[in-house]
Amino acid sequence: MSNDDLKSKIIEVMNRSRLSSLATIKDNKPWARYMMIQHSDDLTCYVAAFLKSRKIEQIKNNSNVHLIMGGSPHNHQLPYINIQATATISEDLEIKEKYWYDDLKAYFSGPQDSNYVVIIMKPEFIEYMEPAKLEPEVYPVN
Repeated sequence: MSNDDLKSKIIEVMNRSRLSSLATIKDNKPWARYMMIQHSDDLTCYVAAFLKSRKIEQIKNNSNVHLIMGGSPHNHQLPYINIQATATISEDLEIKEKYWYDDLKAYFSGPQDSNYVVIIMKPEFIEYMEPAKLEPEVYPVN
């Protein structure tokens, strides 16, 4: 499969799977939680978070994160992706406005809320897996 075709398949999974598992490192061990993920065309992922949350502290201590997106407990044939990424935390209002969506109103007063930050995750490695195949396809990031 060409890199462009593989990227398209990865984006299909990202578009279908906003609910994802985000793992950070806590005490040298993985710590995962479900998060609502957004993405850009360059496959960078974005997630809203509370400034004083555990995940923010964990990212400040170790910026390595892992995302898994896709699949389904109801359809075992759906593809999924694994993403190893480096995370940064943005308090920039322009970024916060860009990745704001109405469901966040349940947690924050708006994009200007000082408790609201955006975690930006730049992929270093992306693996695309179709369950019917035994080997994943690796997308060459940069």
